[in-house]
Amino acid sequence: MKTTNEDIEIVPAKNQLRLFGFEDYFNSFIKLYEKKQLPNSMLFSGPKGLGKSTFAYHIINYLLSNNEERKYSTKDFVIDETNLSYKLLSTNVHPNFFLIENNLLEKDIKIEQIRNLLKFLNKSTYSRNLKVIMIDNAENLNLNSSNALLKAIEEPQNNTFFFLIHNSASKILDTVKSRCTEFKFAFTTSQKKNIFANIITQYKSEFEINEINEIMENYYFDTPGNLVKYLLALDKANISITENTLKCIYHFIEKYKIEKNPETLSFLSLFIEKFYNELCLNNNKNLNSYFFNQSKILKQIDEMRRFNLNEKNIFIWIKDILQNEAK
Repeated sequence: MKTTNEDIEIVPAKNQLRLFGFEDYFNSFIKLYEKKQLPNSMLFSGPKGLGKSTFAYHIINYLLSNNEERKYSTKDFVIDETNLSYKLLSTNVHPNFFLIENNLLEKDIKIEQIRNLLKFLNKSTYSRNLKVIMIDNAENLNLNSSNALLKAIEEPQNNTFFFLIHNSASKILDTVKSRCTEFKFAFTTSQKKNIFANIITQYKSEFEINEINEIMENYYFDTPGNLVKYLLALDKANISITENTLKCIYHFIEKYKIEKNPETLSFLSLFIEKFYNELCLNNNKNLNSYFFNQSKILKQIDEMRRFNLNEKNIFIWIKDILQNEAK
């Protein structure tokens, strides 16, 4: 694999200019909006990294830029960088847009964030009275913040649209879910392959043919987000995509011992998930054991990251488990 450090980076959803996949879904949303049938409160559910937030930002850009000179391109599903709404959304200063997301250091979405949202809803806007609210990782709404949100999403103001992004691996409160129209995001194997091919092209990585085929044939990349993280990890470590997964895990263990970089633990977790996905594909007799051990390892890594635990004994324990699994 021939890449440079500038080739691959994780682009935040709000800065993704091109929509990868879900084009038909997008057209359906446009038709609903044009017919004035777009639900005011929407819940986007699906696996993390699937592109739900990117899709929401594209819909939001379409709504807010509709009267602008350089509005959203519904032909190519691309946001124009000179589009005024894009500039304002990407810096989170659009007067018609309100974003709620959880702090990296605090998992829960706090009630104070909802109170600020309610203040926003009572303000006038500078364009068409259109107001758009996005709540990312809505499963992190706690009981108090959920209760404070209920009336707003149950009785939304005219021309106000809520987009709640939900990682389906975590449960969202029923009181919130029942007040939204849920849209479940998923794609077929053929759609996934096309999306992955587009991502590889976008990131301008000069993969050999056999490496591209390797990417396409490995179904453990369940989401575009995981593929991008994986490419980034390989690029930073200068490792070929055809490298043995266990060898990659050992690489990131040794790398963390030297650098103590939390990002390295994230990559380590990603490769451990990949390792267990490969085991499950090759041997479905020990699935319960695989899932149990994977959960134990990932939980231990997460605690090591959060509580700055001594890694020496933990890594020895992880290596012992993985070596036994690989036999």
